[in-house]
Amino acid sequence: EACNCEIDGSEDDDLIAKVKDLNPMMVMIAVDPSLSQLHASRRVFEIFKANDIDAPVIHHYKTKVADSNNLALELGTKVGSLLTDGNGDGVLIEQVGENNFSVDFLRNTAFSLLQGCRMRNTKTEFVSCPSCGRTLFDLQETTAKIQDATGHLPGVTVAVMGCIVNGPGEMADADFGYVGTLPGKVDLYYGKEVVRKNIPNDDAVDALVELIKSYDMWKDKEEEEVEEGAAVAA
Repeated sequence: EACNCEIDGSEDDDLIAKVKDLNPMMVMIAVDPSLSQLHASRRVFEIFKANDIDAPVIHHYKTKVADSNNLALELGTKVGSLLTDGNGDGVLIEQVGENNFSVDFLRNTAFSLLQGCRMRNTKTEFVSCPSCGRTLFDLQETTAKIQDATGHLPGVTVAVMGCIVNGPGEMADADFGYVGTLPGKVDLYYGKEVVRKNIPNDDAVDALVELIKSYDMWKDKEEEEVEEGAAVAA
């Protein structure tokens, strides 16, 4: 009969290897707090590899942090680095203690981690330059506006670049580009091609939305939320 099992990394090699005899549907790795998350997890995956254990593995990460930035940093270093190396198939984030992150926040954080690791695409991917003296608009404010307008489009990549100097090269893999070219003006790109030039900053976000629509890559937020709810119900 199929089962699931959990490993905390303190087991000896022989005991971990016996997971193969269980033939589990899924394995959870919840590393003992006294051990290094990275070292213990990598050891488990090495044993799995040596014994041809191919069950799906979920990282069960328990956290006490109360700050969202610290949580993102923890997850990226302690779980994201494992996932990007192909070690694991998903993540479960569990709060312990008296923190107040909502379930939706933890779920969205988990999906964001998976997207950052190129494992699952659930929202728009954004690429942004780090900003410098050549930046021709408020990069942080503009990026926030673009994320608010277009952040619900899985499979779409939008690049936000402050100037024309490095912008086209840095956004080479994006579907759409938003690039500052003159003070108060923006050019819009589809792939590597400029398709609209010298758009006033105040109009540029709306123009970007219209550009995405013109390439049939737009989905209304309401429609997307309804479909997501139906998928959850199913």
